[in-house]
Amino acid sequence: MKKLMMVFLALGLLAGCTKYASQEQLDELNAKKQEVATLKTEITQTQEQKATLEAQRDSLKAEIDNLEAKIQELEAKLK
Repeated sequence: MKKLMMVFLALGLLAGCTKYASQEQLDELNAKKQEVATLKTEITQTQEQKATLEAQRDSLKAEIDNLEAKIQELEAKLK
């Protein structure tokens, strides 16, 4: 997220410093835009992975809770 903010800050400084942009500045701007798009894609993928892992965690926790309940039930029958 910090990288994204730094990119926007750099772009703002570049845009505010001159009235007309040189080709080099336009190329740099396009490169920064591509970097921002890449970072956004990485963020989305990471969020999707996080959601998948959280779903797996919740599923395993439910399974553990179920098994613990069965253990208690069996222990009660043994007494």
